[in-house]
Amino acid sequence: MKKALCVVSLLVFAACNPEDRSADNHLGVTITPPVSRPFDDIGPTVGGDPFPWNRYFVTEFDQAALGAIRALPGYVANTFRFNLSVRDHPVYGGFGALVTATPLAAARLDYALSTGLTGAGQIVSLIDSGVRLSHDQFEAKTIYSSGQPPTGGEFHGTAVASVLVGNGQNGGMIGFAPGADLHQGHLNYNAPLNWHALGNHMRDAASIGAIASNNSWGIRDATVQNTDVGAFVRNTQTYISGLRTFAADGVIVFALQNDYHADSASLMAALPLGAADLESSWISVINAIPSFNDDGVTSAVRISTACLETARFCMAANGQIKVATQWHDSGYAIGVGASFAAPQVAGSIALLAEAFPDLTAAQLRDRLLVTADNGFFAHDGVVTFAPGITHGYNAEFGHGFLDLRAALLPIGQAVVPLVDGGSIDLGSAAIMAGSAVGDSLAQSLAAVNILTTDQMHGSFMVAGSVLAAAAIRADPAASALMAGLRSDMGAGRLKMHAAIRGGDTWARDGTGWQDASGVDLLGGDAVALTAPGGDFGAAVLIGDAMAGVALHQSFDLGQAQAQVGVMIMQADGSILGIGAPPGVGNIRSVTHALHLDVATPLAVDTALRLSAEIGVAAGQGAGVLGAISTLVYDRVGMSVARADVGAKGDVLSVFVRQPIAITHGSARLDLPVQMSGNEIGFASYDIGLAPAARQRDLGFEYRVPVFRSGDLSLGMMYSRNDGNITGQDVLSGFIGLQFGV
Repeated sequence: MKKALCVVSLLVFAACNPEDRSADNHLGVTITPPVSRPFDDIGPTVGGDPFPWNRYFVTEFDQAALGAIRALPGYVANTFRFNLSVRDHPVYGGFGALVTATPLAAARLDYALSTGLTGAGQIVSLIDSGVRLSHDQFEAKTIYSSGQPPTGGEFHGTAVASVLVGNGQNGGMIGFAPGADLHQGHLNYNAPLNWHALGNHMRDAASIGAIASNNSWGIRDATVQNTDVGAFVRNTQTYISGLRTFAADGVIVFALQNDYHADSASLMAALPLGAADLESSWISVINAIPSFNDDGVTSAVRISTACLETARFCMAANGQIKVATQWHDSGYAIGVGASFAAPQVAGSIALLAEAFPDLTAAQLRDRLLVTADNGFFAHDGVVTFAPGITHGYNAEFGHGFLDLRAALLPIGQAVVPLVDGGSIDLGSAAIMAGSAVGDSLAQSLAAVNILTTDQMHGSFMVAGSVLAAAAIRADPAASALMAGLRSDMGAGRLKMHAAIRGGDTWARDGTGWQDASGVDLLGGDAVALTAPGGDFGAAVLIGDAMAGVALHQSFDLGQAQAQVGVMIMQADGSILGIGAPPGVGNIRSVTHALHLDVATPLAVDTALRLSAEIGVAAGQGAGVLGAISTLVYDRVGMSVARADVGAKGDVLSVFVRQPIAITHGSARLDLPVQMSGNEIGFASYDIGLAPAARQRDLGFEYRVPVFRSGDLSLGMMYSRNDGNITGQDVLSGFIGLQFGV
């Protein structure tokens, strides 16, 4: 914070007589347009959607882009080692000590810049001494000026402005909002404070839409303890009125004093204590040097005063930073102090405003405070920023250290809005995709970016594939083994042996490897209504959320045997295994299916079996599934079995099949894709449900009697595009042994 010794008495005098210069006229804002095009060191903004990219921010960071930012000369320049000497400081007092300063890395500025954020389109205001606008760091910026700033720059104003909006050119440094434009309201440190003019500077900044106002200044020795803050607010109403005007749509940032041993906060940084309505748009800032790793800050050494009475709305940044100087257009120096911590926070507000343009200034301020790294100290108090979102603070470090990475990521539980006004948690599936769908939903949704919002009103874009949950894959080998072990393996083998030899029942029985039908897809079981073994059969189909009936008729075709069956099933909660999670609506469907099984002998000990099923399903959607067309599915398989291959009574079956999958049909998905103000926009997408690659199985099963009363069963199956998922190949097998008693 600026404290020039030669003006101390004037500033104190001005504070005691705030209206001495109130007759000064408001001079308005003059605009100096840029004389050249903006530079492109940072790179293009992320996203390529048909809506403004920056309405929906990222949920992860690109490592290559991070590396590119960290290699920028202006970024590299802000890792430096120097001797820090701070009067009466417990660590850096006397002759000081060497310190390695990494202010940009500490604030995670690299993460923000890696996404393309620069503060473009934003204006940040600076109340300070004159700025050398011809400096390289201010090239290509529109400059808004209130009053009559001096034509020549001064160190403090130039340095603070460079941390705020320095464009990063020529490798000397880079500011926190390098793409933002600058409003300067002149503060003459060699003259009494003019509250009327300062109030007008704030009103001017508000009138041009500035998102943040940086104030790296204060009144020497005026603190909360030795000043009646309420009386000060009442006596400076022209200034307070300007602050309130700006606070309606902007964030006010004030640096605290540099006195490490101060026991009370600077009056100016603590004004919300006398004007409570300002607190929601206010941040006070201290200077500290953190030790940190990729996970966060592990400890910090405070350099300036503590947050003290301003702790509820205070945070820390590393104020040891490279700054531009007023001496010439490419001059740089090391700045030390809270004066250079505050513009890091103000510039960060501009970055957040670019990333989240639908948030209010107060919401941006809350976002920065609630994500400050407070994991390295004990907390004295807690602020509730939103339902379920609290953040601890203490009197020394306030809410903690500036962390742009955390501020740009979702806070709390992010949700995906639904068209019916509800929502689901991000990470929870909105669609349960059955195996008949495979990866068709996920592949189609991956091409669509959807909107998700967090508990602090931030909007983010994520791939639509997060909405779809893949079917839980049952291990076919385990299913085959358990089916055998739960039954009498010897009796089953003998029955199959007889069927191959006689050809009279194999049309119904098949192998132990399960070939899922439409009933299985809906989670149903068949409860027979007729005695087994007859030519006609009937069964009731029941499940947790389905019911139906199945009929079949067996008949001879010369030497062959055939079985034809029909099914009708009603399901509550799914259609062909596609479902919505509880609480998101209820999908209802009706499925009709026809199946045919044919078995014929090829030789006295060899038989052929063919199996096929086709079905149609119709239903109504729920949740993001706005509508579902009529779906068609099928399955087909062929197996050859031989008896007495290697031992009397054994059976070997070899099969090839194409398991159940949807072959035709689509769903209309109503997905959140944009935000305008507080309104969420939805778009409808027709998503094909037929998988691009069908599963195909090739396998065998061998059953053989062993010892006196034992049966051995072993099998192996290779599945191409397992689960109807492209490129997912699985080899599975089992071996089972059962002994009779």
